[in-house]
Amino acid sequence: MPTFETLVRDLLITTKRVDQSLLQLQERAAQIQEKYGTRAEFERWKQTLGGRRWKRQQYELQGGCCMNCQKPIPLKGSHIDHIKPLSRYPRLAIALDNLRILCVDCNLSKGSKHG
Repeated sequence: MPTFETLVRDLLITTKRVDQSLLQLQERAAQIQEKYGTRAEFERWKQTLGGRRWKRQQYELQGGCCMNCQKPIPLKGSHIDHIKPLSRYPRLAIALDNLRILCVDCNLSKGSKHG
Protein backbone atom coordinates (compact mmCIF):
# COMPACT_ATOMS: atom_id res chain seq x y z
CA MET A 1 0.00 0.00 0.00
CA PRO A 2 1.45 3.41 -1.00
CA THR A 3 2.36 5.81 1.73
CA PHE A 4 0.76 9.21 2.15
CA GLU A 5 4.01 10.88 1.01
CA THR A 6 4.09 8.74 -2.14
CA LEU A 7 0.52 9.67 -2.98
CA VAL A 8 1.21 13.37 -2.44
CA ARG A 9 4.37 13.20 -4.60
CA ASP A 10 2.49 11.38 -7.39
CA LEU A 11 -0.31 13.93 -7.19
CA LEU A 12 2.17 16.82 -7.50
CA ILE A 13 3.89 15.19 -10.48
CA THR A 14 0.56 14.59 -12.20
CA THR A 15 -0.60 18.15 -11.47
CA LYS A 16 2.60 19.52 -12.99
CA ARG A 17 2.08 17.42 -16.16
CA VAL A 18 -1.52 18.60 -16.45
CA ASP A 19 -0.42 22.22 -16.01
CA GLN A 20 2.24 21.82 -18.72
CA SER A 21 -0.26 20.23 -21.11
CA LEU A 22 -2.77 22.98 -20.43
CA LEU A 23 -0.16 25.63 -21.16
CA GLN A 24 0.73 23.94 -24.46
CA LEU A 25 -2.94 23.79 -25.43
CA GLN A 26 -3.44 27.46 -24.58
CA GLU A 27 -0.41 28.43 -26.68
CA ARG A 28 -1.70 26.36 -29.62
CA ALA A 29 -5.18 27.87 -29.26
CA ALA A 30 -3.64 31.36 -29.35
CA GLN A 31 -1.72 30.46 -32.53
CA ILE A 32 -4.87 29.15 -34.20
CA GLN A 33 -6.85 32.22 -33.14
CA GLU A 34 -4.15 34.52 -34.47
CA LYS A 35 -4.00 32.72 -37.80
CA TYR A 36 -7.72 32.39 -38.44
CA GLY A 37 -8.70 35.59 -36.67
CA THR A 38 -6.58 37.69 -39.00
CA ARG A 39 -7.76 35.77 -42.08
CA ALA A 40 -11.36 36.50 -41.10
CA GLU A 41 -10.48 40.15 -40.47
CA PHE A 42 -8.93 40.38 -43.94
CA GLU A 43 -11.93 38.69 -45.57
CA ARG A 44 -14.31 41.13 -43.83
CA TRP A 45 -12.16 44.10 -44.89
CA LYS A 46 -12.24 42.99 -48.55
CA GLN A 47 -16.03 43.26 -48.50
CA THR A 48 -16.10 46.79 -47.07
CA LEU A 49 -16.41 49.89 -49.20
CA GLY A 50 -12.83 50.79 -48.26
CA GLY A 51 -11.56 47.36 -49.27
CA ARG A 52 -13.35 47.43 -52.61
CA ARG A 53 -12.14 50.99 -53.25
CA TRP A 54 -8.57 50.01 -52.42
CA LYS A 55 -8.71 47.08 -54.86
CA ARG A 56 -9.99 49.25 -57.70
CA GLN A 57 -7.41 51.98 -57.04
CA GLN A 58 -4.57 49.44 -56.77
CA TYR A 59 -5.75 47.74 -59.95
CA GLU A 60 -5.65 51.08 -61.76
CA LEU A 61 -2.19 51.91 -60.30
CA GLN A 62 -0.94 48.58 -61.62
CA GLY A 63 -2.34 49.42 -65.06
CA GLY A 64 -4.77 46.50 -64.95
CA CYS A 65 -1.89 44.04 -64.88
CA CYS A 66 -0.74 41.36 -62.47
CA MET A 67 2.05 42.77 -60.30
CA ASN A 68 3.98 39.52 -60.70
CA CYS A 69 3.75 38.38 -64.33
CA GLN A 70 2.68 41.78 -65.73
CA LYS A 71 -0.06 40.21 -67.87
CA PRO A 72 -3.37 42.10 -68.21
CA ILE A 73 -6.02 40.77 -65.82
CA PRO A 74 -9.69 41.56 -65.20
CA LEU A 75 -10.47 43.31 -61.94
CA LYS A 76 -13.21 40.83 -61.13
CA GLY A 77 -11.58 37.55 -60.22
CA SER A 78 -8.16 39.05 -59.54
CA HIS A 79 -6.65 38.28 -56.14
CA ILE A 80 -5.45 40.57 -53.39
CA ASP A 81 -2.08 39.16 -52.41
CA HIS A 82 -0.11 39.62 -49.20
CA ILE A 83 3.51 40.34 -50.16
CA LYS A 84 4.59 39.14 -46.72
CA PRO A 85 2.36 36.08 -46.24
CA LEU A 86 -0.53 36.27 -43.83
CA SER A 87 0.48 32.92 -42.34
CA ARG A 88 3.79 34.34 -41.13
CA TYR A 89 2.88 38.02 -40.71
CA PRO A 90 -0.68 38.06 -39.34
CA ARG A 91 -0.29 41.63 -38.06
CA LEU A 92 -0.04 42.78 -41.69
CA ALA A 93 -3.48 41.37 -42.59
CA ILE A 94 -4.79 44.71 -43.83
CA ALA A 95 -1.58 46.74 -44.05
CA LEU A 96 -2.09 48.38 -47.43
CA ASP A 97 1.63 48.55 -48.20
CA ASN A 98 1.73 44.75 -47.90
CA LEU A 99 -1.02 44.18 -50.47
CA ARG A 100 -1.01 43.98 -54.25
CA ILE A 101 -3.17 42.60 -57.04
CA LEU A 102 -2.15 39.34 -58.72
CA CYS A 103 -3.72 37.09 -61.29
CA VAL A 104 -5.16 33.84 -59.99
CA ASP A 105 -2.28 31.72 -61.35
CA CYS A 106 0.47 33.83 -59.78
CA ASN A 107 -1.28 34.06 -56.43
CA LEU A 108 -2.01 30.34 -56.20
CA SER A 109 1.51 29.38 -57.29
CA LYS A 110 2.99 31.72 -54.69
CA GLY A 111 1.21 30.04 -51.80
CA SER A 112 2.67 31.24 -48.48
CA LYS A 113 6.04 32.23 -49.93
CA HIS A 114 7.38 35.72 -49.33
CA GLY A 115 7.25 38.25 -52.16
